[in-house]
Amino acid sequence: MTKPEWITVAAIILGPILALLAQRGLDWLREKDARRRKLYFTLMSTRAVFASNEHVQALNSIDVVFTNDRNIRELWKKCLDHLATDENAPGWNEALLDLRADLYQAIGNKLGYRYTTDYIKRGLYFPKYHDAVLQNQNKVLQGFAKAVEDGKLRVEVSEPEQPMPVHIPGPRIPRQ
Repeated sequence: MTKPEWITVAAIILGPILALLAQRGLDWLREKDARRRKLYFTLMSTRAVFASNEHVQALNSIDVVFTNDRNIRELWKKCLDHLATDENAPGWNEALLDLRADLYQAIGNKLGYRYTTDYIKRGLYFPKYHDAVLQNQNKVLQGFAKAVEDGKLRVEVSEPEQPMPVHIPGPRIPRQ
């Protein structure tokens, strides 16, 4: 076989293999981008309630999703370090808000979203009603915990003297 014939055979054999590898690489890049965007959308949509499960899960996945982005991981570490300090210190909440805004801005910039720090901090909708519900839930939980701790509320679990009969309806058969 001549050199051009070998090249043709190689192209026939290697072409589909290389195309498949290229497609797999593109799929991997799309999945990586989708994970990053999902994390960012979760952080931005739940930033008013940063103690929510979704927000905490998104924050905790930053190290995995942005494993190769040193800047984002360092900003996340600054947030974590601040969270480990005394939350009763003057200006603690404001400092945390600034750190979170810097983190969210860096993630957004990485994905092509250019929001100002002011927008990230203040450009959200969180009705007073939702805040009141959260505060009331916290009060109820704290009151319940205090009542249990103080012994004012005792919970006793006991078995009934006779088990209650359980009726499981069967199929209905029409009467004739």
